[in-house]
Amino acid sequence: MGNIRILPSLIAERIAAGEVVERPASVVKELCENAIDAGASAVEVRLAKGGTELIEVTDNGSGMPREDLEVCIGRHATSKIREFEDLSRLNTLGFRGEALPSIASVSELSVVSRASGSTVTHEIRLAQSAAERVDARNVPNISFLGSAHGTRVRVASLFSQIPARLKFLKSIGAETSAVREIIERLALTHPEVAFTLKNEDRTLLELPAESLKDRTVRMLADDNPFEIVETELPGSYSIRVIWLKGLSLPHTRGMYQIVNGRALRDRTLQSAILNPLKQSFLPGNFPVCVVRIDLPTDELDVNVHPGKTEIRFLESRKIYALCDAAFERLLGRPAFRDAGPGPDPGFHPPQWNRESTPFLALNAETQAGTGPSTTPPAFFDSTPIGEYRGVWFATYLAFEKDDKITLIDQHAAHERVRYEQIKKGVLGKQGCETQQLLVPEVVKFPPDRLIRLRNKLDWVKPLGFDAEVFGEESVVFRAIPSVWGSGTLPERLRNLLERLENEDAGPEHPTWDEVLFEKIAMEACRSSFKAGDTIHEWSARDLVRKLFTCEHPGNCPHGRPTSITLSRNKVEEWFSRLS
Repeated sequence: MGNIRILPSLIAERIAAGEVVERPASVVKELCENAIDAGASAVEVRLAKGGTELIEVTDNGSGMPREDLEVCIGRHATSKIREFEDLSRLNTLGFRGEALPSIASVSELSVVSRASGSTVTHEIRLAQSAAERVDARNVPNISFLGSAHGTRVRVASLFSQIPARLKFLKSIGAETSAVREIIERLALTHPEVAFTLKNEDRTLLELPAESLKDRTVRMLADDNPFEIVETELPGSYSIRVIWLKGLSLPHTRGMYQIVNGRALRDRTLQSAILNPLKQSFLPGNFPVCVVRIDLPTDELDVNVHPGKTEIRFLESRKIYALCDAAFERLLGRPAFRDAGPGPDPGFHPPQWNRESTPFLALNAETQAGTGPSTTPPAFFDSTPIGEYRGVWFATYLAFEKDDKITLIDQHAAHERVRYEQIKKGVLGKQGCETQQLLVPEVVKFPPDRLIRLRNKLDWVKPLGFDAEVFGEESVVFRAIPSVWGSGTLPERLRNLLERLENEDAGPEHPTWDEVLFEKIAMEACRSSFKAGDTIHEWSARDLVRKLFTCEHPGNCPHGRPTSITLSRNKVEEWFSRLS
């Protein structure tokens, strides 16, 4: 007898289910997508023990008659495809007909449904064995989220008969968070649908039907006053981008990709989004944005990933061009600006003190027992690269010395200065000077994640932060390091909390100082002067002096040059003045 055998159907089904059902979040994704395809305007998800004990998804969609209910749990049973060509015309989220049979093979499944226009509700149950299947039966009518028609799917005892799969699941909290992330992605993809997520008796999400902009603000800004910009480019390849400018995360989960109504985690699209932003973020930082693209269905292939989270574009160069055009518009490009006339003869620089000129005080030495100096600095003394000659393109500070013009990128230079100031404070054990906030800054944070963050707030107190949990879903900051500055403070404090939550090393780790320094410095750099910001001449001179006392003045922390130099000979060569 040969060694190759056909597997029993039950084993084969459970192996196949592994491609679709990896964890409770996978089940929720498939069932919610089915609800959206059924035209639901509301979807409710209930969990018990993170979904391992129970997942219940109820929708008010079109529902199913008895004959469809009995067929739907069969493998490859679908209403989305009739012929091979339909694969290139898909406009639904589901199409393979694998979700329900795969879920049923690793759990105890029941489906209750009432079709639109019907007066009868039917139920079908399927245990983790095809032999235990029962035909659909009539059951008392129930309300489907206030509607007479809809579907309720209950998935109990997930992986209970497959211990090898069960032991690879994470904690209940981690599995609940994964479910929440899936629902958030679907909710942003379909803002016209109301979503509710409940775990045990606690409501984790409650989102009404609303516009994409309103849902983005509700979910991603979380009532914090972040700057939100958006743009839309119509056409056969259309794109809409909503970007929380100034907010960044140490992971890509804040980048929400939507293509033809499908929530994705596609590497090609992610690369296309990051390409125009590569000069805007420090290494390891990623934007928080929603990117929605619509294109002809025959120019993409959605059948390339078991979880349908990746697709293949027929012409990926168009996707890159589309993302470039959208983010170019959002980033803007400053127009040329003349250096302008010299200082007004009647102008008098302000008195030198930290309160009135906070930037100049960034690196001020504080002597024990002495107050701030009231002696005006030499505002207009020469710098290491000569005399100040104005600003080019609202970004590049021009200095002249010995037949040379040096251009300083004000953003890159300020980032380098702040980076090294914090480096001395953290790694040099000098500590960071604390700045008390006149009005404490309250930052909202998801309650389920705040639990993991609570004990980590003490890690940053030695560096000048005074922060504590405030209520059930907020952190209040009463003081920050002086070198942080106050610009875009809510966004940067939220970014810091995100980084702390994802950090497990702790103060006992041998490289903790370096880890902490990177987290603090990244957010301090975000408050540096930006391209297009107007800075006064004395600040420009002071910035250059500080830059050339840095250990590495030639580059910003993420590698871009801070300056370039043009010789007089080169300029005269351009104008054909050299003999």
